[in-house]
Amino acid sequence: MSKKKYADRFVGITPEDFSKLEDRHLKVLEILSKLKAGRLLDIGCGDGNFTMLMAKSCGAKEVYGVDISEKGVEMAKKNGIKAFKVDVDEEGLPFSDNYFDVVTALEVIEHLFDPDHFLEEVYRVLKPNGVFVLSTPNLAAIHNRIALLFGYQPFPMGVSARMNIGRIYEPNSDQSLDHIRVLTLRSLKKLLEFHNFKIVEVKGSCAQLPENMKFKRLFKAVDKILTMFPGLSYRVVLICAKEVI
Repeated sequence: MSKKKYADRFVGITPEDFSKLEDRHLKVLEILSKLKAGRLLDIGCGDGNFTMLMAKSCGAKEVYGVDISEKGVEMAKKNGIKAFKVDVDEEGLPFSDNYFDVVTALEVIEHLFDPDHFLEEVYRVLKPNGVFVLSTPNLAAIHNRIALLFGYQPFPMGVSARMNIGRIYEPNSDQSLDHIRVLTLRSLKKLLEFHNFKIVEVKGSCAQLPENMKFKRLFKAVDKILTMFPGLSYRVVLICAKEVI
């Protein structure tokens, strides 16, 4: 799926109140509530609805956002965010070095061809000992291990850019077709450490299960238990600190 095609996919659907938040959103807000940020940058801010909830949680006085979607950037600006259209896969962030106290990037890294460039830019704009919070699907989740055992494609990885085929469950949507690099927790930690981020904490997070899924209550209960073991959970949330080199 081309960048142009998926650019607006998440615009206008970002949760803006607690009743619509997913498990990963709640975990991120819990993390940020323990921090104090003068400046917050949300990479992949979309329409900015959840960005503003994060800013409120950490008491950010200045809120910035970047997104690949021009439509999303305009919506974020209306939310009071200083937003810029940036393709973080190829372009640099339009900010000075050591500028932000907190940078967030939720469900972004799996969409990138060049995560190294992305992490270099995050490191550059963070203040010394600044905090980086990111979330992403976990390739080594138990769901994916079981799928592979039976010869199916892992859930967060598509084999086609046009249709969902090859997985145990094939949703009638473009879900995961735009995922490029889905990482295991172990490999993600190695990548972050290579780019001089110190891993402070890792949290497991639940999958977003389809509404019409069979045995949904059972899967939901098992999925919640697995969040206690981040290496096996469907999604991971990492809290990192910029180490000064």
